[in-house]
Amino acid sequence: MTGRAFVARYSLWRMALLALAAVGFVFAGLLLAGTFGPPLRPGAEWIGWIGVVFFGACLLVIVRRMFDAAEIIRISGNGIYFKSWSDQTVPWSEITDVTIWEYQRQKTIILHLRRPDRFPSTKLLGKVSAANRALTGGDIPISLTGTDGKFADAMAAIAYYRRAT
Repeated sequence: MTGRAFVARYSLWRMALLALAAVGFVFAGLLLAGTFGPPLRPGAEWIGWIGVVFFGACLLVIVRRMFDAAEIIRISGNGIYFKSWSDQTVPWSEITDVTIWEYQRQKTIILHLRRPDRFPSTKLLGKVSAANRALTGGDIPISLTGTDGKFADAMAAIAYYRRAT
């Protein structure tokens, strides 16, 4: 790793795959709800409608992200920027530790901050920060899901810039 910043943006084809999965779940919800004939589980139509609403909302977010060419993650000498958390870059001086949390082979970078209150989330991810903290023990979870970035490259950039500070 050289002194070049790590940058990740949303990947069009990965977002398209996520959109396809969301469409599948919306369709499954409609089947459960009985939209195309008798419901698959009579009395449980509400489960199907919950699925339609939830995965329909996910689909809208995914489609919007498909056309977002902005940087989602930037790891540089200034610190770490994660668009899904806030518009602030967290400087290296505020990051006390970086760990990895893994669930079902999906890895997430976890930032542990000196003063988490100085870097509050201004995005939806912040609404579940207490649950995230209880689950991972960290302050900011950074996922590369749906981006063009590679986990190993992000971790190499973190190691490089943490050594440099």
